[in-house]
Formats: sequence, structure tokens, C-alpha cells
Amino acid sequence: MHSLQDKAPVSKGLMGGLFLTCTAINVPLLAHLRHQLECRLPDMLGSPLFYRLVTSRLAFVDTKDLVCSALLIYYFRIFERRYGSRKFASHLLVTWTLSTVLEVLCVLATQRLGLDLHPGRLLPPGPYGLVFPLFVPYLFDVPRVTTTHILGAPVTGKTLTYLIGLQICSTSAAAGLSAACGIAAGLLYRCSPLRLGRLRLPAALCWLADSTLGRLLSSSPPTDGPMAATLEAQRQQQIDMLEQQMLLDRYREMRQRNAGAGRGGAQARHQQGQGYAEQLVGHGDQPLNEAEPAAPSEACVRHLVEMGFQRDQVEDALRTSNNDINVATTLLLQQS
Repeated sequence: MHSLQDKAPVSKGLMGGLFLTCTAINVPLLAHLRHQLECRLPDMLGSPLFYRLVTSRLAFVDTKDLVCSALLIYYFRIFERRYGSRKFASHLLVTWTLSTVLEVLCVLATQRLGLDLHPGRLLPPGPYGLVFPLFVPYLFDVPRVTTTHILGAPVTGKTLTYLIGLQICSTSAAAGLSAACGIAAGLLYRCSPLRLGRLRLPAALCWLADSTLGRLLSSSPPTDGPMAATLEAQRQQQIDMLEQQMLLDRYREMRQRNAGAGRGGAQARHQQGQGYAEQLVGHGDQPLNEAEPAAPSEACVRHLVEMGFQRDQVEDALRTSNNDINVATTLLLQQS
């Protein structure tokens, strides 16, 4: 049974809200809503239109930025599954507020210096403060595993995510400044001595959102996962899924064997380990001549423990994956 946080309702709501707001401002009957995205500084400060400082952060005007941001939120949903929906939503609210304050200060500073980064003194519309702060935990908490090299440069599983973020912030100098403020807000949230990470949304508000929007966003996870576009890619995907399932089954059996060994003592541990080795090799009563799994790397153990996993589970996952931190992370996430 998947918990609510496994379904990532906050991430779903963000993606749905982005598409709805972008669609609404492009409908002819609602074209007047575009004016709500215009926030001209410093004129808005201290005026009745101060609320536009918030409304201008709710929607992207450029479809390219909309699609790229939705992809980033989809990738970053792993943090909602890891932290829980309440902590994830609290993180978004705090970093969004910090990002907005930093951006206003930067805009006023550039105007004082005579730099024309914002044509017409308008803030670039869009929820940069929701997306770019998440690059900070993505950088520090998600393992970097090199998959290939292009012209000598390493390419990891995180490269595409960084390229998508670069595509958004390269739209204009103002967009780049907004993205930089978002990243700075993420660093402040993570490293600030004020312990901003302990701030949480009220429990009553979370319960209300769960009782209303949570049911609308509820869905069952796909059993087979999304299919690739070509037959060759689908075959490779099926092979990868089969290998992952075999590793997961091996990890579960190892966990059960260790639990049983803890109750039965050293002799039971030896018998179960020998029987499990024979089952893996598939030679019945023939002796196993292969070497035992390599001991878990202490650096990998420490890194995964810092991500929130239990040490005994981390060690079992690393033994199963032969110290492949990427595969071990996948096993642990599927077990959490």
C-alpha cells in the first residue's frame, strides 16, 4: 500500500497549477489576467497593487519555460517522497518567500547601479522561486554517477536536469537573476543558522488540503512504468526492469536471511547463507567457489545514511549491488 507521499500530491498539484494558469492567461476571455503578472518595481512597493508581487510568481508566459519547469518538478518529486508532503510543501513555501525577497532586493540594487536587467522595470513572471531552490538538495543529496563521456566531459544521470534548468534561466538576464535568487534561497534554507528547515506548515492546514485537494490528486502508481518510444528502447527498458527486479529480490532475501540469522545464531547464519549461495548459483548441492560479496564502502554507507536510510539496510543494499551506489539508492527507495 503506497502512502500519500509516494503519490507526490504536492508535485502533481504544482504541475497541474502551472498548466492551468498558463492556459488561463492565453484564453481570449481571460486575457485581462495577464495584467496581474506585471510587477513593476519599485512602483508596486507600498501601493495597492502590491499583491502583484505574489500573482506575478504564479504563472509562466513562455510555453518553453512552462514545459521545462514541469519536467523539473517531475524530477524533483523524489524529495516529496523522501521528506513527506508536509515537509516538502514547507520547503517550497519558505524558499519561495526567501527567493522573492532576494529578487526584490537585487532588482532595487541593479536599478541603483544603473544596470538595465529588467526592461520596463518588470519582474519576469514565473515561479522561479519554487523550482530553482530544489537544485540545492538535488546537487548535495542525489548521488552523482557517471554514465558516459562526451569529448572527455563526464555525463551523469543528473546532466539532463541541469541542462533543463539552464534552458529556463537563459531566456533573459532577468530570468537568470531570478534563477540565481532561487538557488541562493535554497542554500540559505539548507545552511542558515536560523534552522529554517525546521519550519512546518500548520497541521490543520495540511489536514484540510489532504481532505480536499489530496483526494483529487490521488492516483494509483503504474505497475509497469512508462513505455519508451521505440521497440529497441522498450526492449532495453524491459531488460533494465528485469535486472532491477532480480536485484530487489536478492536484496529482500538477504534482508530476510540476516533477520533469521540474528535470531538463530552463527550456525543458522552460516547454513542460510550457504543455502542462499547455492540457490543463486543454481547447482544444488555443489560447493560455491565464487568470492563473497565485497564489503560495503564506508564512504558510500556514510553518504546514504546521511540521506536518511538506516545503516543496516544501506549495507545490505551495497552488498547486493556490489557497491554500486546508484543501484543501491534505487533498491533503498523502492523499499522505503
